[in-house]
Amino acid sequence: MGARGTWLVVGVVATVVVAVVSLGEVGGSSARLSDSASTSDGPVVVTSGSASLTLGALALPTDPLYPGLTLSGPVTATNTGTVALTLGVAAATVTSAQADTRSVPALVLGLGTASSATDCRAGGAVPVWSGTASDPTPAVAAPTSVVLTAGESRTLCVSVAMGDDGRSTSQGLGDLGLTLRLTGTQV
Repeated sequence: MGARGTWLVVGVVATVVVAVVSLGEVGGSSARLSDSASTSDGPVVVTSGSASLTLGALALPTDPLYPGLTLSGPVTATNTGTVALTLGVAAATVTSAQADTRSVPALVLGLGTASSATDCRAGGAVPVWSGTASDPTPAVAAPTSVVLTAGESRTLCVSVAMGDDGRSTSQGLGDLGLTLRLTGTQV
């Protein structure tokens, strides 16, 4: 092979090397990495955060409830876990000391957020959920817009209202038991 053939082979090889290097750079940088670790010292444990919600005592006023009135009381919700939680309402029930609870009026229950307990009592809560005790218990908690970060406390405001059309059969019911079950779901 002459000098001309040698230069042709060198030129073709150089072109192929440049093409391969150029193709390797198209689309950004890349690398092949590999690593390994031995688990001979024992099992590998993967942990996640914990979800935990603590509620203070609900402090509803003891005023008599009548048609058109809304009573509100504060409760403190604290995220005692290590992950953020979205609050939800899983159930709302009203019970009466009387055996026949059919005469319990359809009360409208609400949940809101307030800047303080005083703000809640003054009706300054921002509503995030509303429902009646006569609604069927949902299979999944109705989500709210309230998110508690880990360690955060927030004043929630629970309201109970009787519509203007409250039935006369609700007179004399005495004390009613109110249950509003809240849930916390990891964000």
